[in-house]
Amino acid sequence: MQRGYSLVELVIVLMVIGLLTVLVYPGWTTILDRIAVERAATEVTTALAIARNAAVVRATRTRLMVVADSLRVDEWENRAWRPLWRCAGPASNAVSLQVSNGTVIFGAIGIGAGPSNTTVVLRRGTHTAKITMSRVGRVKRW
Repeated sequence: MQRGYSLVELVIVLMVIGLLTVLVYPGWTTILDRIAVERAATEVTTALAIARNAAVVRATRTRLMVVADSLRVDEWENRAWRPLWRCAGPASNAVSLQVSNGTVIFGAIGIGAGPSNTTVVLRRGTHTAKITMSRVGRVKRW
């Protein structure tokens, strides 16, 4: 009775695993790109909702700062911006960020103040997500 595997059997198994890896890898990277971009888009839309809702609930101005390494929501208190909420930015998911207006300010009734129309484009690999926000606070994902 023979125990174990022969060298030829091990080489054949490794070759099959290598061939399957080569065939599956391109599709796998596309899936990972899509997941990373969707996660980053969800974080940005969540930050927009938190900033707008905080402005309405607290009856004060809030601002959202969208930068590659962080998403920051601050509230206006005693003539200064006070930190309210923080989150890692799209760069934490290896997603590139292009934003038309990096600072969005909401008034006490939830309407944008100043140049609040914003477009955020998130990219990784072949996948792209576009988020637009109007001055009245409507958010749309493309």
